Amino acid sequence: MKSNPLVSFLPWIAFSEAAGSGLAPQWSAALAALVSLAIASPALVRGKVMLLDAMGVVTFAALSAVAWLGGSGAEAFVTDYGRTVATALLAVLIFLTLPFMPFTEQYARQEVPKAAWNSPVFKKTNRLFSAAWGGVFALMTVAHLIALAAPANGDLNWICNWGVPIASVVLMFKFMKRYRTEHSPAQGTPTGA
Repeated sequence: MKSNPLVSFLPWIAFSEAAGSGLAPQWSAALAALVSLAIASPALVRGKVMLLDAMGVVTFAALSAVAWLGGSGAEAFVTDYGRTVATALLAVLIFLTLPFMPFTEQYARQEVPKAAWNSPVFKKTNRLFSAAWGGVFALMTVAHLIALAAPANGDLNWICNWGVPIASVVLMFKFMKRYRTEHSPAQGTPTGA
């Protein structure tokens, strides 16, 4: 069974949706941690956990523990900054792993023959895609911070917490599709991811 990066992003979506609907932060984070664990379980059994899945389990378990154990101040922090912290940690993880294992490479290896895994083009493509995803999550982090600066502005809140993330992800998928088309394997370029 192949892992899917879209599925690996579900915990972040679940957390944002649950937190945005008014569910207590500890429950929102616990739900996201459970979603992460459910997604990671098949790969865990195979002994090949994906970086994003592991990051989801750790991030949301930690946010839940902070909200549960840290008192009302910590609960308020997770309520206000949970999405920002989660997307910031994801951006940082992506950028930190970029030099040695771009996160998209784990998924691309499921699609590309093993002989191509060490090719410069495969490595370059996955570094590019991973760096771009890191940029998407960094942008989301900034957008969440902007929304936090003006909590009473409903339009800004929607734009920064939903519009920017959705538009960024859609544009990222379009970029990846265009890049793959322009650098297709038919032209001798194993793009992966």
